[in-house]
Amino acid sequence: MNVPSVCVTKDYFKFKKFVKFSRYNLYLRDLFKCQYCEEIFDFDELTIDHVIPRSQGGKTTWENSVTSCKSCNHTKGSRLIKPKTMPYAPDYYSLVNKWKQTDFNVRQESWNQYLGVDKMVA
Repeated sequence: MNVPSVCVTKDYFKFKKFVKFSRYNLYLRDLFKCQYCEEIFDFDELTIDHVIPRSQGGKTTWENSVTSCKSCNHTKGSRLIKPKTMPYAPDYYSLVNKWKQTDFNVRQESWNQYLGVDKMVA
Protein backbone atom coordinates (compact mmCIF):
# COMPACT_ATOMS: atom_id res chain seq x y z
CA MET A 1 0.00 0.00 0.00
CA ASN A 2 1.36 3.40 -0.92
CA VAL A 3 1.45 5.93 1.90
CA PRO A 4 2.75 9.49 1.85
CA SER A 5 6.06 10.15 3.58
CA VAL A 6 5.11 13.76 4.39
CA CYS A 7 1.77 15.04 5.65
CA VAL A 8 0.75 18.69 5.93
CA THR A 9 -1.75 19.97 8.45
CA LYS A 10 -3.44 23.31 8.91
CA ASP A 11 -3.54 22.90 12.69
CA TYR A 12 -1.06 24.83 14.81
CA PHE A 13 0.96 22.80 17.29
CA LYS A 14 1.89 24.80 20.36
CA PHE A 15 5.26 23.72 21.70
CA LYS A 16 5.80 23.39 25.41
CA LYS A 17 7.45 26.35 27.10
CA PHE A 18 9.81 24.19 29.10
CA VAL A 19 11.99 21.34 27.89
CA LYS A 20 11.70 18.13 29.90
CA PHE A 21 14.80 17.46 32.00
CA SER A 22 16.23 14.11 30.92
CA ARG A 23 19.65 12.54 30.61
CA TYR A 24 19.56 12.65 26.79
CA ASN A 25 18.36 16.28 26.68
CA LEU A 26 21.13 17.28 29.11
CA TYR A 27 23.77 15.52 27.00
CA LEU A 28 22.30 17.14 23.90
CA ARG A 29 22.41 20.61 25.51
CA ASP A 30 26.13 20.08 26.20
CA LEU A 31 26.67 18.37 22.79
CA PHE A 32 27.92 15.16 24.47
CA LYS A 33 31.00 17.07 25.68
CA CYS A 34 32.48 16.74 29.16
CA GLN A 35 32.27 20.20 30.74
CA TYR A 36 35.57 19.70 32.60
CA CYS A 37 38.01 18.14 30.11
CA GLU A 38 36.00 19.30 27.04
CA GLU A 39 36.31 15.96 25.21
CA ILE A 40 33.40 14.47 23.27
CA PHE A 41 32.12 11.07 24.41
CA ASP A 42 29.44 8.53 23.53
CA PHE A 43 26.19 8.43 25.50
CA ASP A 44 27.30 5.44 27.60
CA GLU A 45 30.58 7.09 28.66
CA LEU A 46 28.95 10.19 30.19
CA THR A 47 27.43 10.97 33.57
CA ILE A 48 25.41 13.79 35.07
CA ASP A 49 27.47 15.96 37.40
CA HIS A 50 25.97 18.37 39.90
CA VAL A 51 27.83 21.72 40.00
CA ILE A 52 26.74 22.15 43.62
CA PRO A 53 26.99 18.55 44.88
CA ARG A 54 23.88 16.87 46.20
CA SER A 55 25.71 16.28 49.47
CA GLN A 56 25.85 20.07 49.87
CA GLY A 57 22.19 20.66 49.01
CA GLY A 58 22.43 20.82 45.22
CA LYS A 59 19.33 19.84 43.26
CA THR A 60 19.01 17.96 39.98
CA THR A 61 17.93 20.87 37.78
CA TRP A 62 19.00 22.34 34.45
CA GLU A 63 20.89 25.12 36.24
CA ASN A 64 22.87 22.73 38.49
CA SER A 65 23.62 19.79 36.16
CA VAL A 66 26.29 19.39 33.51
CA THR A 67 27.61 16.57 31.35
CA SER A 68 30.77 14.95 32.65
CA CYS A 69 32.88 11.97 31.68
CA LYS A 70 33.18 9.25 34.30
CA SER A 71 36.80 10.01 35.18
CA CYS A 72 36.25 13.77 35.62
CA ASN A 73 33.13 13.15 37.69
CA HIS A 74 35.03 10.73 39.91
CA THR A 75 37.95 13.17 40.27
CA LYS A 76 35.62 16.06 41.13
CA GLY A 77 33.73 14.06 43.72
CA SER A 78 31.78 16.34 46.05
CA ARG A 79 34.04 19.36 45.64
CA LEU A 80 32.92 22.70 44.21
CA ILE A 81 34.69 22.99 40.86
CA LYS A 82 33.24 25.26 38.17
CA PRO A 83 32.66 23.69 34.75
CA LYS A 84 34.00 25.33 31.57
CA THR A 85 30.45 26.28 30.54
CA MET A 86 27.92 27.20 33.19
CA PRO A 87 24.63 25.27 33.00
CA TYR A 88 21.37 26.85 31.85
CA ALA A 89 17.81 25.78 31.10
CA PRO A 90 17.45 25.47 27.30
CA ASP A 91 14.32 26.30 25.39
CA TYR A 92 12.83 24.07 22.70
CA TYR A 93 14.43 25.91 19.77
CA SER A 94 17.96 25.97 21.19
CA LEU A 95 17.75 22.22 21.84
CA VAL A 96 16.60 21.62 18.25
CA ASN A 97 19.56 23.67 16.99
CA LYS A 98 21.89 21.55 19.13
CA TRP A 99 20.27 18.40 17.71
CA LYS A 100 21.02 19.64 14.18
CA GLN A 101 24.72 19.88 15.13
CA THR A 102 24.89 16.17 16.03
CA ASP A 103 25.09 13.18 13.72
CA PHE A 104 21.70 11.63 13.16
CA ASN A 105 20.10 9.35 10.62
CA VAL A 106 16.87 10.12 8.77
CA ARG A 107 15.35 7.08 7.08
CA GLN A 108 13.54 8.99 4.34
CA GLU A 109 15.69 11.45 2.45
CA SER A 110 12.62 13.52 1.53
CA TRP A 111 12.26 14.55 5.20
CA ASN A 112 15.57 16.42 5.25
CA GLN A 113 14.07 19.57 3.72
CA TYR A 114 11.41 19.68 6.45
CA LEU A 115 13.99 19.18 9.19
CA GLY A 116 16.08 22.05 7.83
CA VAL A 117 19.18 19.95 7.17
CA ASP A 118 21.19 19.12 4.07
CA LYS A 119 22.39 15.72 5.30
CA MET A 120 22.05 12.76 3.01
CA VAL A 121 21.16 9.31 4.32
CA ALA A 122 23.84 6.72 3.68
